[in-house]
Amino acid sequence: MLYPINPLTAAEIVSATGGELTSGNPKSDVCAISCDSRTVNSNTLYIPLIGERFDGHSFLPQVCASGIGGYLYSSDCEFDAPFSIRVKDTAKALLDIAAYYRSTFSLPVVGLTGSVGKTTTKELIASVLSQKYNTLATKGNFNNNIGVPYTIFGINSTHNAAVIEMGMSSFGEIEVLSKCAKPDIAVITNIGTSHIEFLGSQEGILKAKCEIFAGLSSGGRVVLNGDDPYLDSLRGKLPYEVCFVGMKDDRCDCLAKDIKSGENGCSFTVDGDSYSINLAGAHNIYNALCAIAVGRMLGMNYAEINAGLRSYHPDGIRQNIISTGGYKVINDCYNSSPQSAIAALNVLSQVSSKRKIAVLGDIAELGDMTEKLHREVGEAVEKSDVDVLVAVGASAGFIAEEAKSKEVYTFPDSESAVAFVKDFVRENDAVLVKGSRCMKMEKISELLV
Repeated sequence: MLYPINPLTAAEIVSATGGELTSGNPKSDVCAISCDSRTVNSNTLYIPLIGERFDGHSFLPQVCASGIGGYLYSSDCEFDAPFSIRVKDTAKALLDIAAYYRSTFSLPVVGLTGSVGKTTTKELIASVLSQKYNTLATKGNFNNNIGVPYTIFGINSTHNAAVIEMGMSSFGEIEVLSKCAKPDIAVITNIGTSHIEFLGSQEGILKAKCEIFAGLSSGGRVVLNGDDPYLDSLRGKLPYEVCFVGMKDDRCDCLAKDIKSGENGCSFTVDGDSYSINLAGAHNIYNALCAIAVGRMLGMNYAEINAGLRSYHPDGIRQNIISTGGYKVINDCYNSSPQSAIAALNVLSQVSSKRKIAVLGDIAELGDMTEKLHREVGEAVEKSDVDVLVAVGASAGFIAEEAKSKEVYTFPDSESAVAFVKDFVRENDAVLVKGSRCMKMEKISELLV
C-alpha cells in the first residue's frame, strides 16, 4: 500500500534512521512511503523489507526504473534514484521513520493492547473520540511492526487524535511499537492466554503487555481493567495517573452498574449516567468502559461519549449477529482464545432460538496448555444451554470430550464441516462460528450467511 505523508527530506530520513546517504541530494524529499513495489510513484520512499518468502531488494531494479523519490537498502545494491540511504535493517528503519514522523505532530495518541477485545475497544474509543475530534484509528488489525508505522503515516494536520492498536506474540514487540507511537494514554484490556505458547505464562503475558508503557509520554495516563487480577496487581505500582474500569470491583474508578445484556446489545450506568452499546455480551461492557475512560480523559462530556458508543455497530467477522434464511448466525470467526470463546458462548445463550449450535474450531498458540484450555472451553459448553456442538480440528476434539451431555459432531477441518453445517442448520436455529484464523472458519460462516 502507498501511504501519503507530509514531505520528509533525505536528511531527515538519515537522521531518523542513523543511516548513510549514499547518493543524491540531502534536500530531496518524498511525499509517500511504501514497502510494496507495486504501489510506488515518483514521490515515494521505497523501503524494501526482507520476509520469509521474499526480499524487497529484488524489486529495486524495476522500482527505480519506473521512477521513485528515493529508497532505503541494507544489502549491496545501487540503482539510479533521486537519493538512496543505506541502513542496517530496513524493518527497523521503517519504525524509526514512523517514530520521527509521529514526533512532528502534537496530538493525543491512545495506544492500546490486551489479550482479548483489542480491536473492538479500539473501534469504540475511535467512535467516541470522533464525536469531538477528527480521529485517526488503526484500520482492521494493522497492529504489528508494519501496520503501526503505516497507521502513523496516516496522521495529517487535520487530525486531533489518534487511536493505535498494538499486538504481539513475543517479548519486545510492544515495546518497539510503543516507542514508535509514543502514546499519551495507554489502555490494556485484559490479560488472557493468547500467545501463551511463546510467553510461557499469564505473568509473562502481563510483562509483555506492560511494554506499552515504554513509549508512554511523561505525564501519560493509563486505563486498566480493574476486574482482571493480573492488571489489578499493578495498583499503586505505576508512575502514572491510572483509571481502573470494571463491573465487579467497587474500587474501580469507572464502574458499571445496573447491567442489562441481550442479543441486541447491552445497557449500564456509570456514576448514574446511562449508556448503551450495540454489542451483545456483557464482556463488551469492559471495552465500552475503556472508551468512556479515554473520552473523559480527553475532556468529553456524557452526551458525546454516549453518542459515540451508540453509533458503533459491529461488522465483518467479529461477533456480528446476522439474521438470514430464517436462522441467526453469530459470525465471530476472525480469531479465538479460550476467553473469547467462552464469552461468545455467553452471547449465544442470549440469542433467542429453538436450537443453539456452537461451531468451535481449534484455538492456536496455546503450547503445552492446549489440551487443558480446550477442555476448559468444553466444560463451558457442557454448562451452557448449547444444544449442539460441532468441533472442528484436532484440538477441538478436547472440547467435544468435555461436552458429554450435548449432541456432538467432530470434523478434522472447516472444509469437511461446511457441507454438514449447511444441511444441518434449520429455521429458528442460532449458530455460533468461532475459531482461530488458521482454521478458516469463515468458510462455514460465509456459506451460512
